[in-house]
Amino acid sequence: MAATQVTCPLDCADACGMLVESDAHGRFVSLRGNPAHGYSKGVLCGKTAIYGALLDAPERLRTPLVRVGTKPDGRLEPATWERALARIAERIAPLRGAGHRILASSYAGTMGRVQRFFPMRAMHALGATTTDGGLCDNSTTAGYECVLGEVYGADLEALEEHSALVLWGCDMVRTVQHLQPAVQRMCKRGVPVLALDIYRTDTFRALEAWGGRGLLLKPGTDAALALGLMRLCFERGYVNRAFLAERCVGGAAFEAHVLSAHDLAWTSATTGIAAHEIEALADLLGRSPRFLIKTGVGFGRRRNGAMSMRAVCSLASVLGKPEQIHYESAGCFQLANDVIERPDLRPADARRDVIQQVKTGRELASGRFGAVFVWGHNPAVVCPESRLVRAGLARPDVFTVVHEQFLTDTAQLADVVLPATMFPEHTDVYRSYGHRRLQWARRACNPPDGPRCNVDAFAAIARALELPRETWDATSESVAEEFVRASTVHWSASSVAALRRGDPVKVTPPGCAGQGTKSGKVELVSQAAHALGQPAMASYVPDDGAGTRGEFWLVCAPSVHTHNSTFAHSPRHVRRRGAHFVHMHPEDAGALGLDDGQEALLSNVHGALTLPVRITRDMPRGTLRVDGMPIASETREGVGVNGLVSAEVSDMGDSNTLYSTRVDVRSAAR
Repeated sequence: MAATQVTCPLDCADACGMLVESDAHGRFVSLRGNPAHGYSKGVLCGKTAIYGALLDAPERLRTPLVRVGTKPDGRLEPATWERALARIAERIAPLRGAGHRILASSYAGTMGRVQRFFPMRAMHALGATTTDGGLCDNSTTAGYECVLGEVYGADLEALEEHSALVLWGCDMVRTVQHLQPAVQRMCKRGVPVLALDIYRTDTFRALEAWGGRGLLLKPGTDAALALGLMRLCFERGYVNRAFLAERCVGGAAFEAHVLSAHDLAWTSATTGIAAHEIEALADLLGRSPRFLIKTGVGFGRRRNGAMSMRAVCSLASVLGKPEQIHYESAGCFQLANDVIERPDLRPADARRDVIQQVKTGRELASGRFGAVFVWGHNPAVVCPESRLVRAGLARPDVFTVVHEQFLTDTAQLADVVLPATMFPEHTDVYRSYGHRRLQWARRACNPPDGPRCNVDAFAAIARALELPRETWDATSESVAEEFVRASTVHWSASSVAALRRGDPVKVTPPGCAGQGTKSGKVELVSQAAHALGQPAMASYVPDDGAGTRGEFWLVCAPSVHTHNSTFAHSPRHVRRRGAHFVHMHPEDAGALGLDDGQEALLSNVHGALTLPVRITRDMPRGTLRVDGMPIASETREGVGVNGLVSAEVSDMGDSNTLYSTRVDVRSAAR
């Protein structure tokens, strides 16, 4: 039996190392954690540990499907690859020379660099319109980069070297699970550990059991808290004035800005945190020789998300410790992604259109597109205003090609569906956005007959369309080789050799805080932000709901047992998850006449969604929570949470405003 080192492909910061076992015939046998992985250390989360259930799932797509009849009617029937490719070539031919009418729609269904980005070769050669990738964390990234430049982040493998830890908007138990053993040891040693969030998360409960604690703040007030903490730090002498003068842009102006408002009474009233707790947090950060602020991305999924991150980064900076904040680590890798995508294949006369991904539904409704290629993505579920997305994909004048593993909500609306391999069945290169490890994972087992990896599928499409040779004369292995060679030119020979062996290799960041800002310093005053119409300094801008109205904030939180819509077609995962609920404070439920288990109707200007109520004191009054993303078949209305989410973008980064959703609630029985 052979064991191959691979990486979990899910859109998760932990990017865990695995060992996949196969038999002498190359058939999948099992998978387990890789103890040689320096970050995940052989431990897998519950959802990935049973990933093998997907490989042999009866519902898995094993043959192409071609629509007979016209959308939205007709049906998808099995076809050969030859027939499917011929249909694609036939329908795309009239769009040659007008590539901007073709939309390339992809996202993070796999985090492997080769499989995720190789299809862009064909899309570039066609001159297709692309998206800005704004579905998840663009606003948080924009806020971080505005102040600190490249997103390097602290080394999470050195977590226990810190003298205090603040988990700011980071539900560690659900989203960065591999931090838990180190955090538990820190708590047991008496290291102060505090979580900040808008409801009582699983992390709150874990910390309380270990000796840490959590504080609740009002939704969307993270910047207000950071500004109030900074004022206290200035007043109490915690600020590193040498760093402020030498390494920051606008230190004096920023100090005046912070001290002009944001006093303790205002901060407490705005955030809902007691004044003595705010003071204690300021003292903790100000007196700790080496604190770490580990942020999540949730507070960035708001209308004011980038501003919130700017404020938190500014807080770490005035204390002279900008390197002691971790949001992500993607900037550490400096990878040669263009080698995979080949934007140089784009025709010189082709328009270079890029749409805001969160507005996919509106763009499809406009009628500007005649075709859409979808891979690694389920826009009918995960894009805002998903009713518009579904309607757009169902248009008979929009020819839709979907490369998928299961018949997802998006695949059901396609004209051609092509079956895809799963991660143990193809070669890829993975980097984390949470830690600093890169891995070249070879194919660990053979796929069933029918499914093809992204490279092979889009190479076949490109050849059928008679695109340039570079778009189709390639394999996963050859592209990975080219990519690794271009990305490791400055690496040591031993590190390159380890990567080629398939070992998870730790990367050293190329620079320091401030690298990548225009000034090369920490920009507490940002002319770049000002040019975008944003305040030049971190400020508190209340969340306006992104155009939605209602009595309640609606939060779509990570699920314990599934991952967005990835495992929605795995009966084993779905059984473990159970039904979807809307979690609500008992006093809110009582005021609405709702009992536990009774169905409630959530509604706003974008639509309605019916879900049973789960009454819990984990939720503060005025805030609702739904775990995971229901697919169409799991709701009465045939649409998930994103049917209620506005496609209006965040303050910077053109990102989603998922957590800015407001809804009204009533009993569904009325």
